[in-house]
Amino acid sequence: MNMRFGVIKTLVENKLVKSFVDKKLDKDMKFFKNELLENKSFKRLYFIYDTLKENKSLDKETAEYLVDDLSKEVKSIKLNESFLKKIEKWTKGVVKENNYTTIDDLIYGDDLKPEKKSIAKKNIVESLIKKPTVKESKKVVPISTMLKIANNNIEKTLSELNESEREEVISTLKKKPTKEEFQTIKESTIQKLEKLISESDEDIKQTLLETKNKIQSTEFNKKEFIKLEQLNRGLIV
Repeated sequence: MNMRFGVIKTLVENKLVKSFVDKKLDKDMKFFKNELLENKSFKRLYFIYDTLKENKSLDKETAEYLVDDLSKEVKSIKLNESFLKKIEKWTKGVVKENNYTTIDDLIYGDDLKPEKKSIAKKNIVESLIKKPTVKESKKVVPISTMLKIANNNIEKTLSELNESEREEVISTLKKKPTKEEFQTIKESTIQKLEKLISESDEDIKQTLLETKNKIQSTEFNKKEFIKLEQLNRGLIV
């Protein structure tokens, strides 16, 4: 398995999303945590790639030092062949993509295009200098989109996510939402819907009521938590 780590990391992340869709998430999350993250080299590489993709509000000098130090560290870390074969077997059937091309260009370079490494470093430094994106808690979402999130099956919803939204889902998959968190978001969403219902025209009101009733009867599980979280963020009242 001769692949750059950016491809490996993307394969792993896409596998978790696919597992979510295929209703095999619990099993594959256990494999991810117990078989992959227990490998210190893999865990460190995973962390470094996440770090190099973030906006951190660093000054230019610090960002350049960080890029140099982490890229040097990556080159010193090796994943053994048996471990790589384990990943290859686990991710069989997952589409091979790379969401970390820029970082791979920095780490591995290109013999035919040596300038790619310099361009990658420049882009990563610029990214580290930027302020972290603060997501607005409220944004206007068309009613049709809102109801699609609430009423579609989660498999269809996931297939339509853009890269940023998929990263949010992956992040949620890696943590364990509690029933208390679910209940809090559920109550908040119902309150927002009730306000919208009181302010909406008759042609929309009935659909909003149906959505509210559906949410009220929803029981806690990770799929419903993600759907509800996405819906709650999209509602503006």
